[in-house]
Amino acid sequence: MEILRAPAGTFEKASIDEAYMDVTEAVEGDWDAALALAKSLQSAIFEALGLTASFGIGPTRVLAKMSSEVNKPNGIHRVLPDEIEAFFSGRSVREIPGIGPKRATQLAEWGYTTADELHALGELSLTRLAGERFANWFMQVVEGESSNIVSPVQSRKSIGKEHTFEHDQYDHETVLQRLEELVEVVMERTNALGVSGRLAEVKIRYTGFETHASSRSIPVAMDDAAVFKRLATRLFANTVEAEKGIRLVGFRLGNLEAPPSRQTTLFEEE
Repeated sequence: MEILRAPAGTFEKASIDEAYMDVTEAVEGDWDAALALAKSLQSAIFEALGLTASFGIGPTRVLAKMSSEVNKPNGIHRVLPDEIEAFFSGRSVREIPGIGPKRATQLAEWGYTTADELHALGELSLTRLAGERFANWFMQVVEGESSNIVSPVQSRKSIGKEHTFEHDQYDHETVLQRLEELVEVVMERTNALGVSGRLAEVKIRYTGFETHASSRSIPVAMDDAAVFKRLATRLFANTVEAEKGIRLVGFRLGNLEAPPSRQTTLFEEE
């Protein structure tokens, strides 16, 4: 991921082995330069890690993802804007991310198994068949008008960190100190991604795996560690059961937004 992140104007880690990159600025809008960059990154990953990697290049997220599946393993496929129609011609609707087995089966029962067959229906007829939301989305996908936005939070719903104590912990000051350290780690990750959050959650696990979580939402997304330390302390105090030994404590920041909508203070008295 670090190798991929370097040349990306915007980088989005979608899973442990998948990511989206916006390299428009890096290649100055040149599709041949984008292809050369993919080859370079492919070589860099193999040289550093001994791993193969497949790349898909396209004007939208869906096209890039579908392209990455074409020449696996260790392949590169590029779909140019004027090649979109040909790319979808004869292609199974099941290959389109967002169309699952249930929807594909339904479409097949109606006699439509390929993207171009479904597109030929037209949006109005497809709306009558499958609903306005699906019809509008599908038409945008096959016409190359779906989203091309790469966002650090597009595939990430929250950022969290937990700590498991070696022995049951009854000293709440020690647990609180660790909780504050977890908040700092989470906020460092948040700042690195250039995002902010509105939901703070504290998790406490006692001996025997009994687990409780307490959360609070704030009106505006923030990325201030001091604010979330105070929130975490309050949530911990409201949740903890004094007589029980604590085995694990955790902090999670949710309702992520990018770019941050900053606010200097959370409470008026502060």
